[in-house]
Amino acid sequence: MFLRLFSYFTSFLIGYLIGSFPTAFLLVKQRTKRDIREEGSKNIGAMNAFEVTNSKLIGSLAMIGDLLKGTLAVAIVMVLFGTEQQAPILISGVCVVLGHNYPVWLKFKGGRGLSTTAGVMLVVCWLFVLLWCAVWAVVYKLVNDLHKANIIASAISPLGLFLLPENILRFSIPSSIFPETAIGLAISVCILILLRHQEQIRDIVRSHN
Repeated sequence: MFLRLFSYFTSFLIGYLIGSFPTAFLLVKQRTKRDIREEGSKNIGAMNAFEVTNSKLIGSLAMIGDLLKGTLAVAIVMVLFGTEQQAPILISGVCVVLGHNYPVWLKFKGGRGLSTTAGVMLVVCWLFVLLWCAVWAVVYKLVNDLHKANIIASAISPLGLFLLPENILRFSIPSSIFPETAIGLAISVCILILLRHQEQIRDIVRSHN
């Protein structure tokens, strides 16, 4: 019992602390001396890093850094605790996105979790990332709105993953990870993404009333 609780708590710490590393904030600060929290959308994600600096290099580095946070957190926990227990994988995956979205170092004002979620799911279920990107591309083509595409892709993609035939789903996840773990993690991290789009969701609702 103690070892199980230890693995849960350690997975939480690893996920949250890695996730809360403010990649875009530090990149922009180091290269331009500007505070990304005070400009553009004021979040510390890769997109705002690009918009604030107008630098594809900084935006790309921020995106890659945020993606690697998700991959690293889950991979470390899988190495430390194996995969016999699925809970540490879930905990680390959720908490690394939580840390990115609400970093303790920046008064809990972070990014929207898109790149970090991609990093998590590339380890757990790479097909989810393809599915999310496909839905996003279709929606963006139809509405030409970045935030609507983010919201709809994050709302629909976990359902799409749930509806996939089991043999296809199993093909896209490591043999040691249960399909239920992949689906549960996809739902959880997408909820965190949607929570960071609350303002945009309210705007969409108001525009249709």
